[in-house]
Amino acid sequence: MSSRKTFHIHVNPVGLAIVLGLVYRAALRPQMLKYGAEGDEAERALPGDEFIAITGYSATRAITIDAAPETVWAWIAQMGRDHTGFYGLDGLNNEGVPSASYIRADLPAPEVGMSLDGGYQILDLKPGEYLVYGAFDLPTPLKQPMEQTVLLLLEKLPDGKTRLINRVRGYTYGKLAPVFHFFYEMVDFLNGASQITNLKRRAETLKGLIKPTAPLQVKG
Repeated sequence: MSSRKTFHIHVNPVGLAIVLGLVYRAALRPQMLKYGAEGDEAERALPGDEFIAITGYSATRAITIDAAPETVWAWIAQMGRDHTGFYGLDGLNNEGVPSASYIRADLPAPEVGMSLDGGYQILDLKPGEYLVYGAFDLPTPLKQPMEQTVLLLLEKLPDGKTRLINRVRGYTYGKLAPVFHFFYEMVDFLNGASQITNLKRRAETLKGLIKPTAPLQVKG
């Protein structure tokens, strides 16, 4: 009667966690922090960078939208107001209410200093070109405040399409901030990638139906 040998593989949980962490930092994290960015988009200075001089985390994402900038701007101009949503993870930043799938006519034009949902406010804008929103005392599980700014920048391409650049910058206070940022970056990636993708889908649905409101410089 033959006997079978049984082999047992013992995995060290700590060692596995270290290996996965190294893989994440070396392979996945760089792609997440520059999702869709091309050329110097992730490195060059952009509007809003000045609000947080030293960051604990920073990410730049970009996407090309088959629609004119004024069409994309119509969606950006209404975001974060009266539960219109931020077009990202609605369960995270819009109390679970789905972001609007239509252009609202009942909202005034956005202005610097205007309060937004979730404790944010508009920090800077140039109508038709970019919007910067953020907050400097967002609550965190660490009981330490977090500063965060979000930029949405539109660049008109020669073919009439739009390059949408999204940059998120943040800083959290406290000794455990690096640990918090490690996990927050993953959530922010999902939220930011969803935001620019959903803006693309909405803008391409209504392209050609929104008239220009502000001139834009064509990106060479």
